[in-house]
Amino acid sequence: MQGFLKPNRKVSYGLDLNRVSIGQEIISHFNVTVDESVHSLWSGLMPTSSYPENSREFASILGFHEMFLPYGFLLNLTLSLGVESFAHSSLLHLEVRKALYLNPAFAGDTFSCAILIKEIKDTSNGNYSTIVSEHVLSNQKGEPVFSLERVTLFPKINNAEKQKTDFIEPLKNHHFKEKILARVRGIAIENKINDFREGDLLLHPFVRPVGKSENLFWATYFKNSHPIHFNYQRYKPGEIIISGGIVLSMVLGISGREFRQLLLPQVDRAFHVVPVVAEDRLGAFSYVKSSEQIMPGFEELDVRTFGLRNVDTELELSDADFPVELFNGLDRPADVERVLEEKCPALKGKICCVADWKALRKAE
Repeated sequence: MQGFLKPNRKVSYGLDLNRVSIGQEIISHFNVTVDESVHSLWSGLMPTSSYPENSREFASILGFHEMFLPYGFLLNLTLSLGVESFAHSSLLHLEVRKALYLNPAFAGDTFSCAILIKEIKDTSNGNYSTIVSEHVLSNQKGEPVFSLERVTLFPKINNAEKQKTDFIEPLKNHHFKEKILARVRGIAIENKINDFREGDLLLHPFVRPVGKSENLFWATYFKNSHPIHFNYQRYKPGEIIISGGIVLSMVLGISGREFRQLLLPQVDRAFHVVPVVAEDRLGAFSYVKSSEQIMPGFEELDVRTFGLRNVDTELELSDADFPVELFNGLDRPADVERVLEEKCPALKGKICCVADWKALRKAE
């Protein structure tokens, strides 16, 4: 027997690109039980302003035995539980769509995630492939509590059928929203601003970093196993990326302070423009696209929020002129950067994400 051995086994993580197909279902390898301490830690990371995020008494008034887990927390858990068995082999997370809170989820629940491959297509240059997948988070009773669509860039997939297929989507419902609306009808809620209108542009004063330790903790807790989030031996400190879900949740949390009291957010579509690295400072500004009274006493704001990196929003942008093109349907990172380069170069490289979302509020 020789005195040396070479490594001869390696476990592959992520999607097997040689066996992927439309309609394929992938079950996450993890079951995660969330306890109250994690809920508290999340509240220490994310800015929270509204009663549903902070008050057990308010949850009790709504008829729930506990505060339900925050929207952003479930969004991150849904995304991250799909990393090891799906996204670990991807190149880039492009977009989140239709992120819906389906049923109340509480501390003490145990969660698992299932992923469905809905569409595979080649990029315009033919060098890569994009996959549209649906991710559904369920509790220990098998009840779906959160769902979203994810668009992800992979190396070119050669052997899969790539045409789009229509799927029945029974989970895309608003039962949880309807339950909240029914229960909050007779409860007085004081809002910071009551009269948002189409065309309003808000600078959100809150600016907050995501620190190295915070990033490492949440990447580990959420089972986000991609090395770019934590491997300081492979990547330099300035190359460690904050996951897109954390960035999106932070940007929504920062903007929520001015939109409170939020009953429930809903991300229709969000994409990232430039990466955010550990210790970057995150801020935001928002544009109100419309305000709709969905029933007497309630309004739903259609908002486009821009995440900023390393900008003191209120101090540095109070006299800024923003190109109107930013608010009129740009849907690709390259388009955002092009408009900034042409008309607002001071912000080029500073906008990290764009989120089109709805803010459900009680309008007194």
